[in-house]
Amino acid sequence: MTEIPQAIRFYFSFRSPYAWLATERFESDLGDLGVPVERLPIYPTPELFPNDPSVLPNKSAHLVQDVLRLARERGLEVRFPRVNDTDWALPHAAFLGLRDLPAGQGREHAFMLAVFRKRFAEGLDVGEDAVVADAARDAGLDPEAILEAGHSEALRAEAAAGWQRGAERDGIFGVPSFIYAGKIYWGQDRMHFVRSAVQRKSGARSA
Repeated sequence: MTEIPQAIRFYFSFRSPYAWLATERFESDLGDLGVPVERLPIYPTPELFPNDPSVLPNKSAHLVQDVLRLARERGLEVRFPRVNDTDWALPHAAFLGLRDLPAGQGREHAFMLAVFRKRFAEGLDVGEDAVVADAARDAGLDPEAILEAGHSEALRAEAAAGWQRGAERDGIFGVPSFIYAGKIYWGQDRMHFVRSAVQRKSGARSA
């Protein structure tokens, strides 16, 4: 009996430019493997993320330089948002709401890209209703349904607990993180290792 391929769990945060870069290249790097993908939106609280680069000037300056280099390499334009802190529950809860929307099934990647691009390509505040609504439209989704999910107290609580659940379930400590076959791959520059792991397990040949 052929074994059903294990899912790739993709932990991401709309707060992270590295998660944005991973999302931009996900389909080209991993999308052809035929493996189910579980996309898990999370965002850290100060208690769980003591090394927040936004409060460390040198680290923050390096992050900006690093992301600009990586984006240029991918042919992407970057416009960093003016606000570092925002209503993070809104876009993450909105994403969780996709699973309950018939039209949301299969649109997860499109919505992720739309929100990330609002934040890092257009420099907008993704904690604002109008920005998330525009992202929903860009992804071919009903903005009213998306905003309803984004303001759902149950989904907001689930989103807020996501980081801790990920740490307990898979040992994650940052984003983007990919889990496959019980192993963690941290960083947008580790996606080729995920690909190799899937190919080894499935017996597929490299393209």
